[in-house]
Amino acid sequence: MGANKLLLMEEILSKKDIGERIRVLRLTNGLSQAFIANILNLSRSNYSQIELGNQYPTFNTLHEIARYYSKTYDWLLHGEEPAKTAAEHPAKIDLIINDLETSFRSFTMSLKRLEQELNHIKSRRAKVRA
Repeated sequence: MGANKLLLMEEILSKKDIGERIRVLRLTNGLSQAFIANILNLSRSNYSQIELGNQYPTFNTLHEIARYYSKTYDWLLHGEEPAKTAAEHPAKIDLIINDLETSFRSFTMSLKRLEQELNHIKSRRAKVRA
């Protein structure tokens, strides 16, 4: 009975089908394997194995792919989107807005630190010249 369940699971979650959906997303967006592998913090070879259907993506990799392409896990795993209710859209939009605001704050802080570093370097350089 265990072998039958495993075969059913493999049939439901075909590595080849998942890999093909991920490959089509990448190609549709005109991206290279190396570019996406870098975003996912994977080697290009490892990423290639996912696209070829030789291995399943990890949960974290699947999460990052879904997020990057704005797809659902259901679509990546099964090729279909679940039926959505109108109430789900505002929540998703709020999550996206919060994520963007957090990223923007982090980026702004990085720019401020970079500006301080640049000013410090300029100040030291001016002292050396004087």
